[in-house]
Amino acid sequence: MPFHLAAFSQSVDPAGLFTAIAGVIDPVLTVVGNNVQVPTLNRVIGLAAGVETTVAQQARLTAPSRRILALQRIAPLQGNAAAASLPGDPHKFIDLLDSPLQMVTGEQANVEVNSNPAAVQIQWGLVWFADAAVAPIAGPFFTIRADGATALVAQQWTNVPIVMAENLPRGRYQVIGMRAQSTSLVAARLVFVGTGSQGPWRPGVLGTNTDRHLEHPAFRYGGMGVFGEFEDTDTPSIDCLATAADAAEVFYLDLLQTRAGPG
Repeated sequence: MPFHLAAFSQSVDPAGLFTAIAGVIDPVLTVVGNNVQVPTLNRVIGLAAGVETTVAQQARLTAPSRRILALQRIAPLQGNAAAASLPGDPHKFIDLLDSPLQMVTGEQANVEVNSNPAAVQIQWGLVWFADAAVAPIAGPFFTIRADGATALVAQQWTNVPIVMAENLPRGRYQVIGMRAQSTSLVAARLVFVGTGSQGPWRPGVLGTNTDRHLEHPAFRYGGMGVFGEFEDTDTPSIDCLATAADAAEVFYLDLLQTRAGPG
């Protein structure tokens, strides 16, 4: 089941009012200003937001279809006081994997934040889109480390080529979990070569900032099903969203081998 991680991020002072923040430009989605157009993956399976904490903070997902009942609140939140917001430790993730929010394909979605910092600060929201509820999977997985050394551009998706710590044996692999780490990392998502069964979508996770940072359990060991699959000769790359120009990235990929040897 494919899913895709969309992001909103802006350096802003909402001055105590709900304020829509900018959609992060995405090669897969239509993004115009503060609007992210809901794709054919029109169910929301997860939400997260980072909001400045000097004054009581709030965040919500808005769209015409959400106004029928109520604008969807994002709580608990993560954030920093008088600094760019980073993922909480442990992560604060709104888990809707088995009860997704129904959206309407083609409508415009926004993330709005309410805070009142003394000066503008980077604040963000993340939306996981899927086509159905997500069921966890199990199997004889293993975890491999990969590293990147790409200078990230703050508040943009930056594509990072990765180098595996060991060469994988020839074969085909499913990714069933990921941990992504960098000092200022907000989120990361996989970019597979070609389309394959996952289509053009880029499934992702909240970032971690140290090797002690505790990620949400859904992001690992099959909790979100299959992210996608690849041949050992076509290693995926990883999009990273950060608040600063980090240049040392660490990733852990949970893998299932579905075929041994060349195809």
